Amino acid sequence: MNKLTKWFSIKGIKPRRGEGFLSFVFLIAILGVVVGVAALIIVNSVMTGFQSAIKDRLLSSNADIIVMDAGIEKSNLKEAEKKILKLPHVKGAELFSYTPVMVSAGENAFSSGNLRGCVPDREPKVTNIPRHLVAGSWDIFKKEKNGVVIGETLANTVGVTVGDRITLISPLGIKTPFGYIPRTGKFTVTGIFNVGMYQFDSALILAHIDTVEEVFGVKPAGIMVKLDSPDNVKLAEKEIRKAVGDSFIVNDWISMNKSLFSALKLEKLAMFLILTLIVIVASFNISSLLMMNVNHKSKDIAILKTLGAKDRFILKVFMTQGFLIGVIGTIIGEIIGIGISFLGEKYKLIALPPDVYYIDHLPFKLQLSDCIIAGVAAILISVLATIYPARKAAKTDPIKVLRAGEN
Repeated sequence: MNKLTKWFSIKGIKPRRGEGFLSFVFLIAILGVVVGVAALIIVNSVMTGFQSAIKDRLLSSNADIIVMDAGIEKSNLKEAEKKILKLPHVKGAELFSYTPVMVSAGENAFSSGNLRGCVPDREPKVTNIPRHLVAGSWDIFKKEKNGVVIGETLANTVGVTVGDRITLISPLGIKTPFGYIPRTGKFTVTGIFNVGMYQFDSALILAHIDTVEEVFGVKPAGIMVKLDSPDNVKLAEKEIRKAVGDSFIVNDWISMNKSLFSALKLEKLAMFLILTLIVIVASFNISSLLMMNVNHKSKDIAILKTLGAKDRFILKVFMTQGFLIGVIGTIIGEIIGIGISFLGEKYKLIALPPDVYYIDHLPFKLQLSDCIIAGVAAILISVLATIYPARKAAKTDPIKVLRAGEN
C-alpha cells in the first residue's frame, strides 16, 4: 500500500460534516466486526477451556491407561504390573478393584457410590486424589485397614465427616439357605477429597484393595497406569500391549473418552461457523457504507480520473477502506475478547452446576491460534465485502458524472 493510496483511503472513509447517516453506518460497520471478533474469541476460549478443564480433571482423578484382564486364559495381574513398571514413559502403576455400593451413615442417610480398591502406597503416583484431600490424612488412610477416602459431595449427602463410621452394602451378596444376603462392611472415614469433578466427588470411595477383596469378595480387576505425559499415551499403549500380551485388554484415556472429546471438538467448530455469520452480517454494513461512499463521492472519483488516476488505483482505495474497517474492528474486538476471557478465568465469573457440566465454573483458555484465526477471518471477510463497491467505483465514467453535476 503506497502513501497516496493510504491517504485517499483514510480521507475517503472519514465522513464529512453533514454526513451524519454515513457516520452512523461507519460506526455500525466497525461495531459489527468488533462484536463478531470478540464473540469468536470468547466462545473459542470457552470451548478450549471446557475441553482442557475436563481433560485435566479426568486425568488427575483417573489413570492414563487401564489394563484389564481379558478372561481368555489364566493371567497374572501382579506379573503384568511388574512388566509395565519397567517400561519407558510409565510413571506409576497399581492394581485396582471396582464394585458399585450403597452408602449408609444412619437411618435416613443413604446414597449410591462406586467403591474402588486401591494400593495406598502407589495411589499418589497414579492419581492426584491424595493431593486433593480437604479433610483427613492420606497417611492415616494408609495405616487404617478399614479406612475409606470419599468424595466431598458424597460426604455431604450422607452427612459424614472424618472419623465417622459408614456402612457399605454391595450387590454382590452371598447365597444362603435363607436366601440372598448382600455383603456389608463397616468403614471409618479417614479422608475427604474434592477433585472438582462431580462424577468423582459425588460417588467415588477409595478403600484398601485387600480389604475390598476380604469384605466383598471383589478381586483385582486390572491395572491403572500413569504416564510421564498424557501425550505419550499412544506410544506407551503399544509398549504395554507388547509387554502383557493378548490376555489383557489395554485402553487409553483418549479411547475411553473419545465420544466426549469428539463432541466438544465438533461443538467448537459449529460455534465458530455460526459466530462467523456475525462477521459476515457486519460485512454487509461495510459493503453498504462503501456503496454510499461511492455514490456520495462520485464527483471526487471523476476528478481523480480526469487527473489521470487509473481504475486500479480507485479499486485499491476503496478496498483499502474496507481493509481498514476490518483492521480497526478486529483490533478492538481482539482487545475486548481477550480481556473478557482473561477476567472470566481469573475471577471465575460464571458458575455452573457441577452435576450437569462436570465442572463448577465456566473455564476460559486463550489460544494464540484462535485469536489469529478470528482476526484473519474478520479482515478477509471485510476485504471481500469491498469487491463490488470498489469495482463500481473503478468503473465510474468521469464524463457522465461531471455532466450530471453541471445539470
